[in-house]
Order: sequence, then C-alpha cells, then structure tokens
Amino acid sequence: MSDLLLPLFPLGAVLFPGTRMPLHLFEPRYRQMLTDIRAGDQRFGMISAVPGVAERDLPAGRIGCVAELVDVDIMPDGRANIIVIGRERFALNAFLDHEAPYHMASVTTVADEPGGAPVALAVAADEVLSNFTRVVKAVRILNDDTDPLPVLPDSAAQIAWSIGAMIDLDAESRYRLLAERSPAARLTQIDHVLRKALPDLELQAALKAK
Repeated sequence: MSDLLLPLFPLGAVLFPGTRMPLHLFEPRYRQMLTDIRAGDQRFGMISAVPGVAERDLPAGRIGCVAELVDVDIMPDGRANIIVIGRERFALNAFLDHEAPYHMASVTTVADEPGGAPVALAVAADEVLSNFTRVVKAVRILNDDTDPLPVLPDSAAQIAWSIGAMIDLDAESRYRLLAERSPAARLTQIDHVLRKALPDLELQAALKAK
C-alpha cells in the first residue's frame, strides 16, 4: 500500500480497475482539473457519491479507483469528453484544503487480500464466464445483435470487474463489487446476478427463436 495525493472527482458512478469509462466534463472546476492533470501524470481519483451526503463529507475509508486519461476531446466552449481507464483502488483518508477549485484528497492504495486456492478460483472464473456467455447470447438473440461476444481478461481477479462494467447493476452493488478485496467473493457476487437473470432471458430468447 502507498499514500497518494489525488484530485478527486465524486460522482454517481463506479469505475472498476482495468475497465474504461467515458465521462463528460462541463463544470468549470473539472475543466480546470482536466487542464491540471494533463500537465501532470494524467491521473485523478474517482469515488462514488453517497445520496444525501455532501461531497466533502464522504467518510474516510470509502473506496474509489484511480482513473487514467486515455483520450480527450475538448469542445470549443471548454466542455470535454474524455475516456479513462481504471487503475488501482484506493481508500479515502481525508479531503485537503487546497487552492484548486476541485477537491484534493489524501488516499491510500488498496490491494486484494492474499490467499485463496488458485485452482478453486480458476474453476469459479470458468463458471462465471460460462454464465456470462449464456446471458450475452440470449440478449443478442432478443436484440437481433450479431456482434461477436466481448473478450474478457484471463485474470480471474479481473473478470468480475470487467463483467460488472458491462451489465446492469445498481449503484450499491457496483460499490460492493469495487470494494470487495477477495477475488473469489467478487466472482460469487457477479455469478449471483448472472444466474438470477438467466432463466427469464433464455426463456424469452427460446420463444423468439421459434
């Protein structure tokens, strides 16, 4: 673990490590943040907001994800469309007083817990991949979509996050998936969502295919 000072962007979304997310920046404070991070290391922190809680009142220990710029499109009026990729997770320590118009915070990077049987993890990952493939095939039948299946990472620790970025999850489920430090538990979480959706999706797809 290491301590970092990061520009912080609280918003109602969750960025997962290893996944990409488009963002539209329109507030003056975040336009300035973009200018500053482009002149620096291209990185800032994304942390999910809590409904009814002011941004600077987010609790210490709340988990976020370092975002790295991979593409920037600045419009004539100063607004910007950007694409970021998630890097390491962090835990919020404290917001800092700073001259910048955006938030700055002290954070500590967060890693997965050690341990766990690699063979059991690989088996669980294979099961999740199988169920995800079934879900995608059913959805594509329903939508008359012939695009190829999405390519998922080889890393069992990354699979749940990659799938989580592609499927419909509520905000709290996304946050729990980000904060979970056990790769096996993340796979269990995402597999529960897939298994719950499968019967109805496959039934609808079978009826449409008749």
